[in-house]
Amino acid sequence: MMLKKILPFLSMALILLASCNQGSKTPAVAAAEDTAKLTVASFDTSAYRFVDKPVWIEGTVLHTCKHSGKRMFLVDGTDSIRVEVTAGPDIVKFDETLVGSRVRVLGLLKEERIDEKYLSDWENEIKKPKENHEAGVHTGAIGHEDQTTQDKLNQINELRADIKKTGKDHLSFYSIETISFEELK
Repeated sequence: MMLKKILPFLSMALILLASCNQGSKTPAVAAAEDTAKLTVASFDTSAYRFVDKPVWIEGTVLHTCKHSGKRMFLVDGTDSIRVEVTAGPDIVKFDETLVGSRVRVLGLLKEERIDEKYLSDWENEIKKPKENHEAGVHTGAIGHEDQTTQDKLNQINELRADIKKTGKDHLSFYSIETISFEELK
């Protein structure tokens, strides 16, 4: 008899506990569940929609940068599309042993825009490195110190030609800044 009186209150307490529990997810877990899932194959055609938003991507590690360990490149099936993945603030480095492994990455999708101002600034850095104390800021410079001045100038001219071909005023290069990643077994 006493159980019949307590049972409705016990049921209500369990319902309240269950509903409170659902709101206790950490922001990172909640964000990860609502995050877009990209594929390497569709990365080039869909990345622009997710700039500065969190994304998931899986792929096979083709390369990790040996000097800094701060970049790795993912492929899937063929090497025709490569996705650049950079180490975020909480990632020390990508170990070389990851090459050939399949990984799942959670990160922020980043866009680097290359326009005429960017290319002119980079060209000035190359032509007058002593006057430009921040040499190495522009793409192609960091991690490519072994390139000759002429190699860098050729790269700038190729980028200018690519911009002209697109009919736009810039090129966009996309990458993923890692929040977390795991090697899939």
